[in-house]
Amino acid sequence: MYSQTKRQKNNLIDDRILAIHRAIAKKVIAQPLFIMQAKKVLEKRYEQKLIRYGSYLLWQSLLELEEPEVFSAQLLSVEPRWYALRRSTIFVGVLTEEERKDALSE
Repeated sequence: MYSQTKRQKNNLIDDRILAIHRAIAKKVIAQPLFIMQAKKVLEKRYEQKLIRYGSYLLWQSLLELEEPEVFSAQLLSVEPRWYALRRSTIFVGVLTEEERKDALSE
């Protein structure tokens, strides 16, 4: 039986999270109302001390981006910091369960 290393498991998880965020980016760009929802989630998490100031600033700067291509590029960045941020995304409730399944099957 083949066993995956922790790094391989984390890479698989990160790939799945990235696929979900591709779908999130498309939906947020099509329906900018989700930006306001994400801002509320971000503020609530920060007030509850569930997010550090550096992460807060990165999410905040993402939400301020107005050009869809730039927003998408930043959200889907392959920088290690963004992999970590996506693991605790502020874009909760954007995708339906069906949309999540579709994103993971692509």
